[in-house]
Amino acid sequence: MNRTTKAAAINELVVTFKEVPTFFVADYRGLDVSGITDLRGKLREADATFRVVKNTLARRAAIEAGYDDLADFFAGPTAVAFVRGDAAAVAKVLNDVAKGSDFLNVRGGRMDGRRVEESQVKEIASLPPREVILAMLVSAVNAPMAMAVGVLSAPCRDIVGILDAYIEKRKAEEAA
Repeated sequence: MNRTTKAAAINELVVTFKEVPTFFVADYRGLDVSGITDLRGKLREADATFRVVKNTLARRAAIEAGYDDLADFFAGPTAVAFVRGDAAAVAKVLNDVAKGSDFLNVRGGRMDGRRVEESQVKEIASLPPREVILAMLVSAVNAPMAMAVGVLSAPCRDIVGILDAYIEKRKAEEAA
């Protein structure tokens, strides 16, 4: 690889590191081509790309992008999962593949401007999908309002119930 090609590869990685808020670095040692292809397909469904990188170039790109603290992740066979969608979904895919084989080991990465370690990626993988979290939030926000509506409508409902009972009592008296 000549200098021009290396410089272009580094610049491309720098741009990708800067434009993607979350990425995970993994050791794919022993993962064959079909395994990588399957993993790429699963990650594509989760709106992420999986790219095998050359360590020296990735290390330089990370430093140029301002991620000096990630340089230690780039050692051995390295691939990076660039997340464009839900980080929890991507972490779950990586974690599931890592559990299912001894060939993939997530080293860590960067999420929303912070360095994340392997254990944190596993915690992120255990989170429910984004849609479920949003539904939980909406339900938590909605619950007090639903209770307020119930409390405010209770007196009206009670009055209607009393009036219905009175009407039924009068009808029974007239019939007798």
